Amino acid sequence: MATSPNATQITPPRVSIIDERTGAVSREWYRWFYSLYNITGGGLGVIPVTSGGTGLDTIPTNGQLLIGNGTGYTLNTLGFGAGISVTNGLGTITLANTGVLSFSGGTTGLTPATATTGAITLAGILAIANGGTNGSATPTAYGVAYGDGAAYAFTAAGTTGQVLTATTGSAPTWATPAGVAAPVTKTADFTVADTDVWLINNKSGSTCTVTLPTASSWTGRVLRFQNYQAQTVVSATSNVVPLTGGAAATSILLASTGDQTTLVSNGTNWLVTQYVPNNILLLE
Repeated sequence: MATSPNATQITPPRVSIIDERTGAVSREWYRWFYSLYNITGGGLGVIPVTSGGTGLDTIPTNGQLLIGNGTGYTLNTLGFGAGISVTNGLGTITLANTGVLSFSGGTTGLTPATATTGAITLAGILAIANGGTNGSATPTAYGVAYGDGAAYAFTAAGTTGQVLTATTGSAPTWATPAGVAAPVTKTADFTVADTDVWLINNKSGSTCTVTLPTASSWTGRVLRFQNYQAQTVVSATSNVVPLTGGAAATSILLASTGDQTTLVSNGTNWLVTQYVPNNILLLE
């Protein structure tokens, strides 16, 4: 049971307890006793909430708090949800995090850069599988990103009119579109460059041998040859199909000045699709 308040701290009336006129308890003392009765909870020794008490006669256990219930107080301990623990001790309540105590970026490549408490700042490099670049170099201004098998690399910036071209097994590069390159004159055996379109043979004294691009890497590419010398122009390998069809051979131009031919890659060989002799006679 709760201890009753000290009645001596409540000022008693300054009149006689017995009213001389009635022989009963005086009105002032009756009110004083009645007040004590109410303060101590109607004789139960429990001070109600309305009188500043708790309305309870139970001694709290470790960690119990007075919690309002709408009409008075209820003794109860703190509740907790997932990831939180509550430890009740003698006059103490300890809350602890039992949920997320560490952080991992998994396969993303990201890691916590700071402690596992408070705000967590992400560090590391986002993996390609998670939408990142896996530590690619700083992008080149106006360059284009391309995969190198492990990360991303970047091309240099192109120039006006160039397009991005690629060769099997090589990084993409900027090049002038086929058909708009300036004619290139050769005076010795040569290898066709990626950007070559118009090729003029001006090698004197012997056959001009040309190393053509690998046809499988240039399906649909067009090459045009013209002869300034009375020397044959041949391919370094048998990968040129004659105008009349048949097996691939090496002949590109006959030993006649002014002759012209057009080669187109079909993905396997270079096909002669047009041959214009210089001495052709045109009839109208």
